Amino acid sequence: MLTLRLLPEDELAGVADPERCVELAVPRRTQGRITVRTLRLTPADLVRLRTETDLALADIRTEVMRAEAAWHERLAQWHADGRAAVEATRPDTALLSLVLEGLRASL
Repeated sequence: MLTLRLLPEDELAGVADPERCVELAVPRRTQGRITVRTLRLTPADLVRLRTETDLALADIRTEVMRAEAAWHERLAQWHADGRAAVEATRPDTALLSLVLEGLRASL
């Protein structure tokens, strides 16, 4: 889970770039251990990161929705093709008779 912390003034005393006053902690799991990497950002960097993340997620959502719509179209076409194939052929009455006999015998 990412955590954000606004650094207090006393922690920024003597720091080369005090504008980087937002600390972002990023946990990472490697070889069964969890390590936390911290990054110091400016508030503008944080806003830019948030904006770019939102744009990337919107692109991903759009692609997922397109893929789902294409899948539904293919599924509908397969259904229509299957229905047309079934309706176009005459049922094999001999086969149906064998199936019915088998069902009656199993009762």
